[in-house]
Amino acid sequence: MTDSYRVSVVDARDLSPNLRRVTLAGDSLREWESTGKPDEFVHIHIPGPDAADGWEDDHVIARHYTIRRWDPAAQTMLVDVVTHGHGLGASWARDCQVGQVVAVSGARGYYGPPEGTTKRMLFADATGIPAVARILEEASEDESFQVFIEVLDAADEIELASAADVDVTWVVAGNGRALCEIVARMESLDEPSDDTYIWVACETSASRAARKHIRTYWMRHHSFYRIVGYWHFNQEERLKKWLAMTPEQQARYAEIWDESRPDEVNWIELEPFLQEVGL
Repeated sequence: MTDSYRVSVVDARDLSPNLRRVTLAGDSLREWESTGKPDEFVHIHIPGPDAADGWEDDHVIARHYTIRRWDPAAQTMLVDVVTHGHGLGASWARDCQVGQVVAVSGARGYYGPPEGTTKRMLFADATGIPAVARILEEASEDESFQVFIEVLDAADEIELASAADVDVTWVVAGNGRALCEIVARMESLDEPSDDTYIWVACETSASRAARKHIRTYWMRHHSFYRIVGYWHFNQEERLKKWLAMTPEQQARYAEIWDESRPDEVNWIELEPFLQEVGL
């Protein structure tokens, strides 16, 4: 995701107390290509006043966000940003002004139900709302969804339009900070049928617990589920542990994560390794 495209903020407005929509536009988006996946995301590079000329894919100045909607004709993209907290992305979304220039990377997406299937289960915290909304918006009338979303405030429950048959449960909880209800919700449900595609997007430790639950109790082929950690609680502590890995541990990680095989297959080996190194 090293390519970058300079864009300008053309609109910013609140959708709920903790969710703000920013519209980005620019001629450079004529070269930008969508993955076609409804949970596709880009890195948004948010340089400070002393930023270098380049808009490289630098995690110090970049945060990744789902493309809520992409309009190739108008060359505009919408990103819906959770604004609780004081991180770089949340602060930018709250304070950005029309005309401000940022840059976006190329896109990547994960959502991919196997062809010929129609049953879906979606689990997300607030950071996953934009992807859930787009998944449902682009779903067909032949599909059916069970959806569970955890938010910080009942006022963050937004309308989720869809042609599909959709059953949505909203729960007000810690959104991964004080309490995460996603795995508890999974534990309260009957095992879904083998042809149900499961998609989870939330705080990383919660996503790993969800993956463990699926592999232990809802066993299915790796093509029938996709688990994504969208953010880290205690990010600074985790980063310190990551940087403290020995060269041997770094080499082992690189060996495990094989881009030629599906991510969920990589996770089978990666999870024990991360636990071993305290991550």
